[in-house]
Amino acid sequence: MDTKERALKLAGAGISIFPLASNSKAPFKGSRGYLDATTDLQTIGGWFEHVPRLNLGMRLDTAGLLVVDVDRHGQTDGVATLRRLNQEGKRLPGDTYIERTPNDGLHYFFKLTDPLSVRRRTNLYPAVDVLHDFVMIAPSQIDDHYYQAVDPSNSIRPAPQWLIRDLLPSQRMNEAPERASNIHKTWTGRVLDELVAGTSEGNRNSFLTSLLGKIFNTGCQSVTAYELLQYANSQLKPPLPDKEVNTIFRSIIKRV
Repeated sequence: MDTKERALKLAGAGISIFPLASNSKAPFKGSRGYLDATTDLQTIGGWFEHVPRLNLGMRLDTAGLLVVDVDRHGQTDGVATLRRLNQEGKRLPGDTYIERTPNDGLHYFFKLTDPLSVRRRTNLYPAVDVLHDFVMIAPSQIDDHYYQAVDPSNSIRPAPQWLIRDLLPSQRMNEAPERASNIHKTWTGRVLDELVAGTSEGNRNSFLTSLLGKIFNTGCQSVTAYELLQYANSQLKPPLPDKEVNTIFRSIIKRV
């Protein structure tokens, strides 16, 4: 199945897709990436009239899908991480739809039963990311290496509950006793509430800068502060790039 054929098939099934530049993960010139994802068949056909060899992205949140991205080209092998998780009783179903990436990584696709607030969690486990905003899909290619389905006949299975618990521990709140809401709130408690609540898109930098200062004032270690900053950023819609988050961290840690 060529790229245009798959794009039209997915759109016909109600899954929004978007164009990426040829031989690239970058959004097509003049587009906003996954924010321009569509199911409109006429629009999609027009993409390929202008650039026949487009790469293809899928918007995940509107489709109710989650992708576990297993990286194998860095210092840490994500497949080794999966083996460790499996030993802990956390197994990814091998019969779900899976794609192999050009760098020999793996994308496990899963259905969600409930909406998620997090769009992506980078390095949730070593060399394993979890995506809920967008993903590049087959038959896209980078330098003549293709995204390919491991077994095209596999359907997308429901996401394992252990993965959802690890991804969004805050969603366990509905299992907590009702009296938790009546606990006296300390200054640190208000900081934690602020961390989870997040802010609007236009206020992300100042919000994270202020929040990080408050986190350091709790007296925690710098590594703890950094992890909390990353978590707070992951709750934002959309999160800031890692480069900007690291700049905020470096600027604040110089003052403490």
